[in-house]
Amino acid sequence: MGREREQLLDRLKSDGYDDGEISQAEAAGRLAALAVERTLGGEQCHTLTDLSNASGLPSSFLRELMQAVGRPNPRRGELAYTDDDVDAAKLIKRFVDAGLPREEIIDVGRVLSQGMAQAAEAVRQLAGNTLLEPGDSDYTVGLRFGAAADELAPLVPELLAYHFRAHLRDGVRRQAITRAEREAGRMAGTEDLAIAFADLVDYTRLGEQLEPEHVGRIATRFAAMAARAAKRPVRLIKTIGDAALFVSPEVPAMLDTLRGVIVEVEKEGEAFPDVRVGVAYGPATAIGGDWFGSCVNLASRVTGVAKPGRIFATEEVRDRAPDEDWHRTRKRRLKGVMERVKLYSLEVER
Repeated sequence: MGREREQLLDRLKSDGYDDGEISQAEAAGRLAALAVERTLGGEQCHTLTDLSNASGLPSSFLRELMQAVGRPNPRRGELAYTDDDVDAAKLIKRFVDAGLPREEIIDVGRVLSQGMAQAAEAVRQLAGNTLLEPGDSDYTVGLRFGAAADELAPLVPELLAYHFRAHLRDGVRRQAITRAEREAGRMAGTEDLAIAFADLVDYTRLGEQLEPEHVGRIATRFAAMAARAAKRPVRLIKTIGDAALFVSPEVPAMLDTLRGVIVEVEKEGEAFPDVRVGVAYGPATAIGGDWFGSCVNLASRVTGVAKPGRIFATEEVRDRAPDEDWHRTRKRRLKGVMERVKLYSLEVER
């Protein structure tokens, strides 16, 4: 262990950390983190004023932007930002100079930050579970994590850029700019779509009965099932714990996807929760990568009254898939919907 400690301390000193910083980190059990932070550009050595001077952007705008993307909201003169933050501020200035509205830049930054936070946590857990070994000392972990950061850190931005380009490219292909949008000079956010939710039954109760790690594994498996079931043009928009949101311009494709979700869940056996699915069709609005509107709310309410293992749908969905073997159910009074709603159900062949 003594040799490993000396190797780690030599590495940290070569990275520019002084004895005081190293001693403080060692006392706090943070040597492994310290070995990675410098590789990831983590030294906080800039104030908000520094960011403003380097980028030419007002401090007030930068403060709001940094808060939106999950960075610090510092006191006057506080060294809260890294070299990466300075580079990001300079990059944002180029977007502003290109004519992009500042308010919408903040909105996009907020969405990107939320997605990147999830991606970063997934990568952190993957690396940690892969690199940790039983009985590791803090020094061994620091050396191993530091070496991994040296090798892998340059590759992660390339991977993230690939995903961004692929999704942006697919979105451009999928959504042609209409004449009305050209005349208005603005993209329309609202379109008619099939909106569906898939929701695990009694997931909340499971959270009271099982260990959090076990509940998390159920959520992760369900997210993987939802992703496998979604076939174009159906898109899996998000999964949140026990629920998945799908959208599709085509109702038959949506019904096939929901069948796939039900079949995948049932393959898991009795130890896995049942799933309810509900689908509605109508106008919905895309904002910041998510979908909003009365149709989204209606689909959620339909899912709430659905029977496990069956697809419940509104009349508008049934009308767009007339060849399906629909079964009429009784009209339902759904929360937040003024009139009782006609619902139809589909058996799913196993």
